[in-house]
Amino acid sequence: MEKQPSKLVPALIGGGVMAVLSSFPLISLGNCFCCLWILLGGGLAAYLYSKELPPEQMLSSGDGALVGLVAGLFGALFTSLLSSLFILIGFRFSPEIVSEFMESNRDMPPEFRNFMQNWTDGRGLGSFMIVMNLFMNVIIDSIFGTLGGLIGAAIFSKQKQ
Repeated sequence: MEKQPSKLVPALIGGGVMAVLSSFPLISLGNCFCCLWILLGGGLAAYLYSKELPPEQMLSSGDGALVGLVAGLFGALFTSLLSSLFILIGFRFSPEIVSEFMESNRDMPPEFRNFMQNWTDGRGLGSFMIVMNLFMNVIIDSIFGTLGGLIGAAIFSKQKQ
């Protein structure tokens, strides 16, 4: 049996692209369109992995899904780190947006109102929020990274033929 190339480097690159595009404040809005950047990162990982395969070997859907899944896991880790870094260095919700939101929702519970006020003041990034962010990113990025890898395998295995 022929030795398979490593899936680690394509997954790291795909996860890195996924994280950078998903973490920057305005660019991250692309994820509102069916997790676009996460799908792109998984597809990129599948593309890069298909380039490492010998010319006679096609990229299987299982390999595409696996490299997309690993890219999603790396992307979740990198995204959580970058997002936490952006919040720590000063990117926060605009106070005007939060005050408008709180004024339009007068029946908001006082606990949530206090939480929103702390968040805009920069006191809302606790370790619990970082862990919850990582947990949600792992779930979402692994699902959509796998889908991106499957889509990439479907596209790039046909190009090799």
